[in-house]
Amino acid sequence: MSSFQRSSSVLSTQGRPSKRVASSSTSSSASPASIARKIFLVKYGLHLAPGCIDWLERFVKHFGIEDEQEISDSFEHLVRGVVGSGSGLDGPSKITEELLEETYEKLLVSADQPDDGTGDDLDPSNYLKLINAFDMPLWRWDDNRGGFEKSKTKPTLAPGALSKAQYLRDRFNIIKQVILRNEHFSAPTVVGPERHDYMKLTTIKNLLGRQGGHFLIFGLLTRMEDGEFYLEDLDDKVKLDLSEATPESGLFTEGSFVLIDGDYTHDSVFKVAEMGHPPSERRNQAMKIHGHHDLLGVGALSAAEEADLIQAEQSPAHATSFILLSDLHLDNPKILTALRSMLGVYDEMDEKEIPRLFILCGNFRSRPWLADGENIREYTDLFAQVANLLSSFPDLLAHSQFLLVPGPTDPWSSSVLPRPPLPESLLKPLLAKIPNVTLGTNPCRVRWFSQEIVVFRDDLMARMMRNAVRFNGDEGVKRGDLKKALVQTILDQAHLAPLPLPVRPVFWEFDHALRLYPMPTTLVLADSFDPYKLVYEQCLVFNPGSFMRKKFSWSTYHPHMAEVKERMEESELPDEY
Repeated sequence: MSSFQRSSSVLSTQGRPSKRVASSSTSSSASPASIARKIFLVKYGLHLAPGCIDWLERFVKHFGIEDEQEISDSFEHLVRGVVGSGSGLDGPSKITEELLEETYEKLLVSADQPDDGTGDDLDPSNYLKLINAFDMPLWRWDDNRGGFEKSKTKPTLAPGALSKAQYLRDRFNIIKQVILRNEHFSAPTVVGPERHDYMKLTTIKNLLGRQGGHFLIFGLLTRMEDGEFYLEDLDDKVKLDLSEATPESGLFTEGSFVLIDGDYTHDSVFKVAEMGHPPSERRNQAMKIHGHHDLLGVGALSAAEEADLIQAEQSPAHATSFILLSDLHLDNPKILTALRSMLGVYDEMDEKEIPRLFILCGNFRSRPWLADGENIREYTDLFAQVANLLSSFPDLLAHSQFLLVPGPTDPWSSSVLPRPPLPESLLKPLLAKIPNVTLGTNPCRVRWFSQEIVVFRDDLMARMMRNAVRFNGDEGVKRGDLKKALVQTILDQAHLAPLPLPVRPVFWEFDHALRLYPMPTTLVLADSFDPYKLVYEQCLVFNPGSFMRKKFSWSTYHPHMAEVKERMEESELPDEY
């Protein structure tokens, strides 16, 4: 049997192969290097980066494996771990030392986990992680390798000028690789009548000298100093004529990446016939390709691990709920009273039914923040009241966590994304009294077993509508369709802020914290707009709306539900409140 199939006690005591162990020959008739080349290169057609052969030899030496069959079995197990993580056979990434190390550690963990078929004995507290936007590792897109490459330097709030161009290049390349993988845009391997009309992209540079032709181009929709719209890609730009353009579904804003179909006129202007958003890629498809990358900084999941965690999270033993409130104006006495009543209902529940997480989104005051002594005292007093309120519910405090996400006008108010957490100096009474409170960034993420939940508090609907491009003869999106148009736009753009920097500034080197690729399991767009719930490409998107409307209402999320559309329900207090 292979070294990975030995008892978990042996695996846990062996540790990882030390780099100080020199490679040496074994009693096997074939050397570990030749066996590795036979399995990785010949059998599976995988490309090994420099250093991989040495790592595999150290691995064999570390475990004292001498039998040729056992070496082969161990390397086969490694290959299956790599392939199952979405690399190797499922994607363009070559096998690296880092990937072998990550795969080995995952296999160690899985060997240590008891296998009862249900995952009922897993401790759920180990599978709930709250992720700060500024803690997410920076993964750059490497167009040469066709995959993500982890930055060797940590992102900074004061980067060099090159970072301003780099984050847009990353967004461009990530979306373009999704387009080129889409069946409607990928060139057929065998030309036939059924694929003769596939949609072929043309770069803007290749329009040169081809006036009078009809083309499909992709790029960034932008407005130049002359006030006209242009489309930009990595090499060039072209002026657009939108006078007869027909937009497809969604909202189109300056700063979004779009597909444009039309004619390149003799005066070198691109006359647009149709404009559409790029196709999105479902989470399971993206995870097969890039799932081995730890994009959140909390551990990557292989396809097999994700399947096991999905089974565990849907087990009745792990049934729970998350409560989401938005616009919790603490300076309104009615809201504090309603909050007390709501928490009282959950506090009286059976221990197993108490929600595991309360996500409280700002704005936490009805008036915008101003940095002066009076505002500082008021915020401190308001959260002191919250501390007293929460301390009156001991059962909730024993079983629930509380995540606070700042709103657009909370301190320290700034339009730059991602936004830092609420300042600890203003929440000292709360943090001193309630230990299980986490101050989250905006946006922030929640990992629950296999699920990734993105929480973003912004008045996004109003912002996108203000900056949407108006087309001739376009009567605009009807209010009933606005929700679908917004959701489609955000997920197709794979970004929380597809807007130009003057409208929605971002910290260049933390733009990756706003990415929605791979697509999350659930996206919470907390907004003052009307509440809604939609499922788009198997991603649940919802807005809990403001806590105080005609009734006091919020959203309850049930992560254990197998049907995506059934995971969120609207909740409200009875009429007497």
